[in-house]
Amino acid sequence: MKQHTHINKHSVLATSAGYREVPEAAERLKNTSVSVIKEMMYLGAMEKAKGRDIVSLGVGLPFYPAPQFIHEEVVKALKSKRDIDKYTLLTGLPVLRRIIAALSAQMLGFAVTDEEILVTPGSMAALFDSLLALVNPGDEVILPSPYFSSNAEQVSLASGKVVPVAMTIDGENGYRLDVAAIKKAISKKTKAIILNNPQNPTGAVFLKEDLMELAGILADTSVFVITDEVYDYLLFDNAEYFNIAKVKELWPRVIRCASLSKKYGMMGWRVGYLHTNKDLLMQILKIHDASIVCAPHISQVAAIAALTGPQKVVEHHRTMLAENREVILKRLDALANLFDYVRPLGTYYVFPEYKLNLSSIEMAKKLLYEAGVVTVPGIGFGRQGEHHLRLSYGSSIADINRAFDLIEKWLRKE
Repeated sequence: MKQHTHINKHSVLATSAGYREVPEAAERLKNTSVSVIKEMMYLGAMEKAKGRDIVSLGVGLPFYPAPQFIHEEVVKALKSKRDIDKYTLLTGLPVLRRIIAALSAQMLGFAVTDEEILVTPGSMAALFDSLLALVNPGDEVILPSPYFSSNAEQVSLASGKVVPVAMTIDGENGYRLDVAAIKKAISKKTKAIILNNPQNPTGAVFLKEDLMELAGILADTSVFVITDEVYDYLLFDNAEYFNIAKVKELWPRVIRCASLSKKYGMMGWRVGYLHTNKDLLMQILKIHDASIVCAPHISQVAAIAALTGPQKVVEHHRTMLAENREVILKRLDALANLFDYVRPLGTYYVFPEYKLNLSSIEMAKKLLYEAGVVTVPGIGFGRQGEHHLRLSYGSSIADINRAFDLIEKWLRKE
């Protein structure tokens, strides 16, 4: 059987000659692949299964667990609530939606009702529901680039076209939106722009002045603004977080996608939410109902506990990750002969450029198979990501140091 000629050339697994043609597969799959992040996670797991000592800087998985008070509330619910095994309403538990609406109103500075809130199994579901509800075949979605790999895959699966717009870099602020280039990229086919802020994979925190300028441009268009707010709590070096959704003139063409995963260490609970105008939400519910039905009941109970419990845990998580950031940047500084990087101002990722004459897939595979370290090839985050690797410092300090010890040992052999 022939090799599949339509497989995404940026797929790590495809370059491992593991895929074969499946003629019956839907056309929408032919220009997409599993996220490079998950692919590297899979390859690392395969090496571990062989008995190899593998350290991961790949997956965005913070090392801390959910706080004890969340676990205690869930245990209490399991013991006392007979309905915990049942579906919730399609939109989520009413009490949770009211809590999210109140917190959203506090952050945005204007009224938000629970009719505008949909509880989802993580922000990924919120993003995909949104794109499936908005995008027609051939519609364009602008992504500041490098971009989060799954955003691009979701656009493609919705039969849309990704329009990457390269970010700029300045010495003081690091990666910045190129607002003039975004304005130029807007066409009659542009349906939406996705703003992942703070940004995965670069660690950029978009400047308020840039976002306000962009808002002024978008206000005169029919373009939807989709915000991906997973890392809104995780900023460093006195960086200021500004959410473009605060600009009331952009509504009702705003969809906010948020998650509790990273903030509270609840990745496996799969719970987040979508916030938009209630008329659009009713349309999005058609997608949600056909694919998900509702977010897990038990996870929604955990979310209520997280959002109403002591919030000092969030600051504690931020403090630990700030320490991790200093460790990984110090180790990168010691490898200046191999890596250049832009200092990340948010998230727990750094996106260094390497100095070897290898593609990013080749580089990531070398580090995995020869050094025993999982990284993510930058090409998976768009063409602007080539010759970069995404490194996560969400792991423990011990794992970060062990990974760099292995990289240094490998480099000495090169």
